[in-house]
Amino acid sequence: MTAGPAVTETGVLTATEPEWDCACARFTVIAPLAALDAIGHAAADEAAVRLGLSRRQVYALVHRFRKGAGTVTDLLPGRSSGGRGARRLPEAMEEVIADHLTRMYLKRQKPSVAVVYRAIVGACVWQQLPVPARNTVAARIAALHPGEVARKREGTDSPAARSRRSAGGTVRVSVRRSSRCKSITPWLM
Repeated sequence: MTAGPAVTETGVLTATEPEWDCACARFTVIAPLAALDAIGHAAADEAAVRLGLSRRQVYALVHRFRKGAGTVTDLLPGRSSGGRGARRLPEAMEEVIADHLTRMYLKRQKPSVAVVYRAIVGACVWQQLPVPARNTVAARIAALHPGEVARKREGTDSPAARSRRSAGGTVRVSVRRSSRCKSITPWLM
């Protein structure tokens, strides 16, 4: 058997049944529009109503259909890459970052973000993992609880840690009744 050219999988094998049905429904509406030289707003609006999409999405599908092979697979729904704010790193990389933040960054020595990042890069290279971007590490640091960061990096008696604690003691509340409204005045004991 001779090896032929590699065939790129276009979604036919990996598409689920609902995805394929959606692509076929899109094909019946988008293919006639793509054959036109210019698509008017009325035709795009009608297609949008039939597909349950916006006019802009119809134009995007027509563009994708024209740029592609002109087949049903060009209209398969896309898959999200995770979106904004979602963590997309492999779990092993997340563990390396979390471990180094706990062991290095949250210490009284107060190493800089650059020092912690270099240690994370070294650990990822040693474990043959992809290296995270520096802003990823900075984002993980920014997501840490400020009280915990102040307590662990500054100590429990530092002004930064003290300002995040409650005043302590018990709170006595006195209620004054007047004819117009109630006022609550807390008094510290």
